[in-house]
Amino acid sequence: MAQKRSMILFVTVVLVLVSALPGWAAEKGREEVEVVVPPQGLTELDLEKEFCVYWGYPGAPVEVIVAGSGLRLTALKISYDQRNQLLTAEKAVRLETGKMVVTGETLVLTSELVRLPEGGEITTIEPERLRMVVKGPFSYHLEEETFQGEGGFTLWGSEWVMEGERFDGSLREEQVTAMGSPVIRWENGMMVGEAGTVITYDLASGQATAEGPTKTRFYQNRGVHSSGD
Repeated sequence: MAQKRSMILFVTVVLVLVSALPGWAAEKGREEVEVVVPPQGLTELDLEKEFCVYWGYPGAPVEVIVAGSGLRLTALKISYDQRNQLLTAEKAVRLETGKMVVTGETLVLTSELVRLPEGGEITTIEPERLRMVVKGPFSYHLEEETFQGEGGFTLWGSEWVMEGERFDGSLREEQVTAMGSPVIRWENGMMVGEAGTVITYDLASGQATAEGPTKTRFYQNRGVHSSGD
């Protein structure tokens, strides 16, 4: 359940950002978006092609602020293709609100898809603290509410850790599937799968099922007697 809420929070933040940009909000009204380029930064505008590029530099990134949302996006380079409804943030990317932080080298937003093509880190602060690191490409399809990642991932919950080489999932079906030597660890044990093992985790119930070979270890704390044994 906590993982599901963290994914919903991430998608909600992204929707706030993309709906605030010109071209995405023609029918619903537009939020005010401010792009701040630091001193000695660079702005390139192609009015004919409706393409904008903003450059910052280390220690002074470009900043995008959506008024009234508490949302802030920073990166050393931000490109916006209004005609194709495509925003790309590159180098030292940081997307933050009061409830979560997303970091990575590249963040790509369209009206249909959210991508971290080089992987990244997502940390939620509210309602529960969770941290997910994806080493390879990560994508989320807005309409289908499905997501996938590869290259290795680790998800830290409050009482458990899940990791593997690849994963995919669906918010509608409320599940995430880990593949490629998947592992689930908890306080008193762990379950380890082999390369062909598939572990499916139910976000609503917190139950996991595994298809393929696994090894499960349980840890028991032995009491200490007065004799010291």
